[in-house]
Amino acid sequence: MKHTTRWRLLAGVATLIVLIGVWQRRTGRLEVETAEVRRGAFEEILTEEGRTRVRWHLDLTAPVSGQWDPAALEVGDTVKAGAALGVITAPASDPATQSRLTAQLGAAEATLAAARATEGAARSAAIEAKRTADRAVRLGVAGGVAEADLERVQAEAEGRARELEAATAQATAAAYARDAVRALLPGGGAPITVRAPAGGVILRIDEAHGRVIPAGSPLLMLGAAGAPEVVVDILSRDAERVPRDAALRVISGSDTIAGRVRRVEPTARTVRSALGVEEQRVQVIGVVDTTRGARLGHDFAITARIVLSRRESATVVPTGALVRDGSAWSVFVVDAKGRARRTPVTLIARGTDESAVEGVSTGTTVVLYPPEALKDGSAVRR
Repeated sequence: MKHTTRWRLLAGVATLIVLIGVWQRRTGRLEVETAEVRRGAFEEILTEEGRTRVRWHLDLTAPVSGQWDPAALEVGDTVKAGAALGVITAPASDPATQSRLTAQLGAAEATLAAARATEGAARSAAIEAKRTADRAVRLGVAGGVAEADLERVQAEAEGRARELEAATAQATAAAYARDAVRALLPGGGAPITVRAPAGGVILRIDEAHGRVIPAGSPLLMLGAAGAPEVVVDILSRDAERVPRDAALRVISGSDTIAGRVRRVEPTARTVRSALGVEEQRVQVIGVVDTTRGARLGHDFAITARIVLSRRESATVVPTGALVRDGSAWSVFVVDAKGRARRTPVTLIARGTDESAVEGVSTGTTVVLYPPEALKDGSAVRR
């Protein structure tokens, strides 16, 4: 009986010693968050905030003073080119007013001439871009043009066509303004119909009610119909990394809309950040899928994710696992014994969430956001 009791006592003491050892080992380990290294597609993505804008817009103003009677329109309504937006009835004018109108007519004629010259230049550029694109398509079928070059010239032709569309609307608006002033010269009192210079969408109404308004009063804003453009401000040092026709993902609320970069502006401007730091920023102009992009309106706030590069097969680690090691980079790899080993890696491309590296194997466990207390050889637990 005494022998059995002694053995039970010794077994209990041994169990207690083992438990104390386990507890000491666990309490001596740093608790960390980990992730596995994977092999697969990797996209280097630049994420920035941006806004939407219609391809073109016109601020229509009263060509003369008079009684304004607006048409029954609301913001968001679509109008055709030449549609009546309202009527201005000007009072009979005296000789002094006639002289002023004559001067206004001269200014309107000059504005119209300048607008038509701009339209002519835009038309020539659009025609030439279209010819270049058509020629590239024919050569591309025969294998004489690379796909990237073909996409570039097609995007150029599309951009020139949109510039022509805007220039034509400006010229039409200038012609309407000239005709409105001219209608008052014979004796005044003639009602003037303000018409839409191009088909589009009513973006803003400044004068929604009838009243007497002076010449030059804002009446409404008319914008292009269809999916808007995306405008994203990026740092100038990132601009050179954005490829032509780069893939673009526009995030608005819970929607993600596919698109592509159409143009990177050639000039930077100085912008003061929220922290008061002056930065050189460049505008990136993108277009989105016309079907799903119709949900976006003018001047919407969006988040843009620009794909700078894509690798179909890469070793990918979470960016949060990377640690600066002088001018190089390293990660903490958790070995089979639960110890963190500092392992040098070569950084191929760095993204916001993930990065492509060389120097670690697929399936390796790495420490995320390593704490300062973590050293090479430290015991860790997950």
